[in-house]
Amino acid sequence: MPLVSVVMPVYNGGKYLGEAIESILAQSFTDFELIVVDDGSTDDSAAKIQAYPDRDSRIRFFKLPRNVGMADARNRGIDAATGEYIAQMDCDDVSIPWRLEKQVGFLQSHPDIGVVGGFLQTASADLTRRQNHEYPQQHADIVLQWILGGRTTFADAISMVRRDILMSVGGYEESRKVAGDMELFSRLYFETRFANLPEVLHVYRQHEEQMSATRHREQQIEINAIRLRWLKRIGVDASAATLGRFDRLHWSKKFGWPEWWLLRRDVKRLIRGMVAAHVLAGSDIPVVEAEMSKRLESAKPRRWQQLMHWRRHRLGF
Repeated sequence: MPLVSVVMPVYNGGKYLGEAIESILAQSFTDFELIVVDDGSTDDSAAKIQAYPDRDSRIRFFKLPRNVGMADARNRGIDAATGEYIAQMDCDDVSIPWRLEKQVGFLQSHPDIGVVGGFLQTASADLTRRQNHEYPQQHADIVLQWILGGRTTFADAISMVRRDILMSVGGYEESRKVAGDMELFSRLYFETRFANLPEVLHVYRQHEEQMSATRHREQQIEINAIRLRWLKRIGVDASAATLGRFDRLHWSKKFGWPEWWLLRRDVKRLIRGMVAAHVLAGSDIPVVEAEMSKRLESAKPRRWQQLMHWRRHRLGF
């Protein structure tokens, strides 16, 4: 059996599919299987995929009779996987040749980590214009920045996860149309630790066939719902107002005193809840407390900060 199973769902991805598959076949790490799941495509995706298994026996092809959606298609691939590690791959992206090698090496040398990602490059449709995107590297930062801001701190497109851990939470939520990755991660945070490798390992192609502005708004609404459920699971009495304060803290906004005291209460509850739910380990606590103390200090009312600046400048303390 291969060590790694790369799962690639495809829906009408024929335009870029060949480049995605070739980027996996060109990996420096070769002990893998590539499971391609055609999710009821109506373009030439299936025809393009069918040519590959004869060329490379590591490729396995599954064609679904109808479109079931990305989450279900990923689960079909995961169910068929035999590798110890599951690597996600989108049909319009390109993985850097040493992606799998780096991620496998990291998981083998860090048994406490269950999910590993890395930095991304976003690119234009023809891959000519590129911009690097860095993410927090340590588990505590990955979780904290996600719950505070509801933003991507770990990219599903480049994830590699231990199969037994992924199966223990049941994979992706069935029939979910948006935010499937964040919903899955929200459950995995309770089961294992995350890490991002500090180098670009993947190229995320941006093109006109991707999610519309309306779907982006729907996704953000759903992400906030996932955050609220997650906060309630760790025992925080969460509300839209709580999320609003966390969002403002994430974006370094100033607070008036009444709201600042509510924010301070929310932060204390958040840290206690993550520790009690074993999302954070003992070694994470000083780091998180120091980070949140710094953020809370910078969120105090502007007049207060001006007074403190004047006192330090005039009185030296």
